[in-house]
Amino acid sequence: MRRGSPLLRGTMRVALMVLVAALAGLAARNQKVTTFKSPDRQLAAVVSPADRQKGVEANESRVSILRSDGTQLRRHDFSSADGEHGYGVDGAQWTPNSLFFVFRMRNSGGHMPMYAPVVFWSRKANRFYQLNDYTADQTFSVVAPDSVSVSTWPALKPATMWLRGVRESQITELR
Repeated sequence: MRRGSPLLRGTMRVALMVLVAALAGLAARNQKVTTFKSPDRQLAAVVSPADRQKGVEANESRVSILRSDGTQLRRHDFSSADGEHGYGVDGAQWTPNSLFFVFRMRNSGGHMPMYAPVVFWSRKANRFYQLNDYTADQTFSVVAPDSVSVSTWPALKPATMWLRGVRESQITELR
């Protein structure tokens, strides 16, 4: 293979993605309770291990949104009964305007390592939503005031989603 050939670039890209997925899996397995304070300091998002099944309890997450006085506004459990079919939070942050808490997920059992769902909590709706047809496997960053940089799925093309303007067809409410 010649240096710079499409085959070499493609092979290196796949190898890099597999390495990133493996490292993300290790990070999710060492998960501890993490609190993310909103920029306006009125809210906090608490990400904690689901603690469902002994031995794999740190692979899956629960996310709670709390007021500054500790009152819980909303909570979502991303765990599964067997500890291998749920999701763990792999990266998270608030939008600068404190309207959304956005996070990237990883499958707890290692299924579909190239797909990292993007979930967000909306302050206005007090609900959790998942972006349809987008992944945060290669790209995940929050952009002011309330957008998130991700990739399309499965084409992996860069995309920026404006969360306040997202259409119903682009999201699924998590219940």
